[in-house]
Amino acid sequence: MPIVNRANELNERISIVEMRPAPGPEPGEEEETEIFSCWAKVRTMNIQDVKADTGTEYENTIEVVIRQQQDATITNQMKVRWQDQLYNIVEINPDYAEKAYMVLVIKNKDL
Repeated sequence: MPIVNRANELNERISIVEMRPAPGPEPGEEEETEIFSCWAKVRTMNIQDVKADTGTEYENTIEVVIRQQQDATITNQMKVRWQDQLYNIVEINPDYAEKAYMVLVIKNKDL
């Protein structure tokens, strides 16, 4: 079964951002810089998956599906902004076979 059946399933807007040192005298302060934004499909977990992930690094994660060909290469050091929340990228799963869509496993920065 394909990850995305129709392009209209990509109905959530996300931004890929990078945290860069802020200009100024204060060391260690960072500011958010948007690299690009794109449409995504946010996949929620069913209760069985939630139970299986309890106690693992995948606890409280969300899967976000985006088109693989983007304006910039995504790395684990980047973050995802969705619905005014900032998420760390836990894992990047590219589609090596069809090169159509990739899955980003993200976790709320505060959890």
